[in-house]
Amino acid sequence: MQLREMRFAAISGTEVTVKVNSSVEAKTAIKELRHKKKEVGLLKRRIAAELKRARAMEAKAEQAAARTRRQNGFFAALGRLSSAFSSDEHSNDVGRLEKDLVNAEEILHNIDSCIIQLEGKLLT
Repeated sequence: MQLREMRFAAISGTEVTVKVNSSVEAKTAIKELRHKKKEVGLLKRRIAAELKRARAMEAKAEQAAARTRRQNGFFAALGRLSSAFSSDEHSNDVGRLEKDLVNAEEILHNIDSCIIQLEGKLLT
């Protein structure tokens, strides 16, 4: 996930850090973080749509495999044997997308935490 750089905040992994020296910079950082929150939210929705498509493709592949397993005979047995040793690329995509979705949710949570902390500092 490639995100645009910010002036007062930094995102490394899922950690969000903010460094400001004045209340004016804090207000600008809050605006910056709210914009980044929208950007990460759009990314999260895109990942969720890709995950939905990947799960549908995985379900179709499982149904096709179940149909071939119901066949009788020597070739069906060979097919079952070969599918036992093959790697399932659909499940790899689903796992990667689920991990990306969790990371996006964690980034959103950390952005919200930074916004709340900055607003709290501005109130005092």
